Amino acid sequence: MIRGKHNVQLHLNDLKPDKDLIKRMFKLGVPVSIEQSTRALGMTVMIFLVATFGTQTIAAYGIGGRILSFVIIPAMGLSMATSTMVGQNVSAKKLHRVNKIVKLSILAGFFSLTFVGIIVFIFANQISAIFIPGEIETIKSSALFIKIIALSFGFIGVQMVIGGALRGTGNTMISMILSIVSLWVLRFPLAYILSMHTGLAEVGLWLAFPIANVIAALIALIWFASGTWKQKQIIE
Repeated sequence: MIRGKHNVQLHLNDLKPDKDLIKRMFKLGVPVSIEQSTRALGMTVMIFLVATFGTQTIAAYGIGGRILSFVIIPAMGLSMATSTMVGQNVSAKKLHRVNKIVKLSILAGFFSLTFVGIIVFIFANQISAIFIPGEIETIKSSALFIKIIALSFGFIGVQMVIGGALRGTGNTMISMILSIVSLWVLRFPLAYILSMHTGLAEVGLWLAFPIANVIAALIALIWFASGTWKQKQIIE
């Protein structure tokens, strides 16, 4: 590239660090890093509550967590695709396209992951048996967890798509806040209250997941619909 034989000429002066650009990159990137770390940490911290109900509940949580990790993969793909397309159109000052992209992504995420959720719901027992064959009680417990969370998969898609859209517009701090609200303001407190202060026991843990998913998705939808993201300007 330094020799410039392929129509791209790189000069050593081009390799000098751009302090302003680096600062801007950190300002945008650190909230995203915290958001992704928070998501993983949230699942880990839930173990403290789950462990109080014994090894069977821990095993059920582990299996449900694996299913969730599989579901998050396509949701992340949609989120990143939305972020890229939104970023391109914001830079081109074609904000009318942004709304179309986000609406299409929301529909794609909601319906595709809801379809996956229905399949997982129907075959919850068989899926659980793959991980722990022969453990009838644990299979029942994990299948119940899977069934409770499965029908809210579409709302995970909605939340992650909107998070991607907000990152694409440069609103990485807002995306981080929405993720923290979902995990630390909604899911964990709900899990604690429903499991420790009601007669639901471990079922209260499982119910916290879909309730938090639905509320977080609605909050994200309302926030994006408010249009405040249009005020963010990443570059001159």
